[in-house]
Amino acid sequence: MSVPRKGQPTQLPKGAKIYLPDEAARKRAVEERLFDVFRRWGYREVVTSAYEYFDVLSPGTDGELQERMFKMVDRESGWLLALRADVTPQIARIVATRMRDEPKPLRLHYVTNVFRYDEPHVGRYREFYQAGVELIGLPNPEGDAEMIAMTAEGLQVLGLERFQIDVGQTEFFRGILEDVGADPDTSRELRSALGHKDLSALERLVGELHAPAAVGELLLALPTLYGRGDVLDRAERLVKNARSEAALANLAEIYRLLRTYGLADSVLLDLGEVRGFDYYSGVHFEAYVSGLGAPLVGGGRYDQMLARFGYDCPATGFAFETSRALLAMESQGSEPRLFGPEFFVIDFTPDKTRALTVSRRLRDAGAAVARDIISRPLAESLAYARGQRAHWALVIGGPGADPDRIRVIDLQAGGDATERTVGLGELLADPRQPFPGLGGGGTHA
Repeated sequence: MSVPRKGQPTQLPKGAKIYLPDEAARKRAVEERLFDVFRRWGYREVVTSAYEYFDVLSPGTDGELQERMFKMVDRESGWLLALRADVTPQIARIVATRMRDEPKPLRLHYVTNVFRYDEPHVGRYREFYQAGVELIGLPNPEGDAEMIAMTAEGLQVLGLERFQIDVGQTEFFRGILEDVGADPDTSRELRSALGHKDLSALERLVGELHAPAAVGELLLALPTLYGRGDVLDRAERLVKNARSEAALANLAEIYRLLRTYGLADSVLLDLGEVRGFDYYSGVHFEAYVSGLGAPLVGGGRYDQMLARFGYDCPATGFAFETSRALLAMESQGSEPRLFGPEFFVIDFTPDKTRALTVSRRLRDAGAAVARDIISRPLAESLAYARGQRAHWALVIGGPGADPDRIRVIDLQAGGDATERTVGLGELLADPRQPFPGLGGGGTHA
């Protein structure tokens, strides 16, 4: 084991984070709640490697993200390795190479960490955690609506009631670019102006394009095409090209399905949103909650991804960012409640046989049990047990006490602790008799 040299820094590298026990318990609670949503919608877990050969990952990763990958050299082969910066390309490659013959659609989910060399910002580090799904082989609007409906359910199970999901359609803007015949540089400038809501830059660019009046009017109207169902009607009156019209019809059908899901009040349409233009191939969305300025969920359709790995197949998906979810839960007062072990055993007898037997019997019944192995006064042991969020203290023996009668102290009763005694034989015969509901606890809610 290496020992830090004198003067050697002991802080974490920039962008790294350690989760101490309470933080780790909250993080795990978020992941388990989302995992349960994914499972109930019929999704199966897939686990990918934290690193792969860079040349294997790069076909599904755009150039900008490739620049932000953490890279290293494989000592054995000399090839360049990279830590995963995005889970979706990994799953796309797995489906294209290992699962292409399985019946479609494929419903896959994951809970994992991702690495990106980037300046840390709100709720995200250079290593961060995601929980997400990929729906592969379903090209119709019902697949996109399922993604958004699952996102809403995930937000709800995290206790986040004040949220909105912004939904856009990249094909709508692509149709406009076709109309004006914009070159790649002009296209990027238009997207930048829209992304920054820079109306003066947008007006300048539209003027320089010398586009037909109807197309210019539509471009200038894009920042205002934001809201509920009326956005579709306003856009329909302005659009003049087949590609944008098809995209609008697709979005209208998805919005109809979302109303059927009961999500009309939670969804806002945004035809001027062009972030993710190079990644998504159709509908895309982000979820926001009050009290957090960054999206905590992002997703959409990426039909072109699997073709890069030799398998032309439609796909869509989304991912929650765990750290941002925790920040949002804190801001809305819905943080997971933390629990410690159900039992904390304090044994004053010399041979500890009773303590070991009781602990084993309770664990076999499904309970979490910790023992106080340090010899100290009862008051100090109880204080420690409360600090560990234990529910019951079981005290065996002590001055003048019958070691076969166990003192049961309810540490969560509030005020004066509630106390009773239970016979050792009774507890060992059937632990659920003195403790109904035994085994339902754990480290978090």
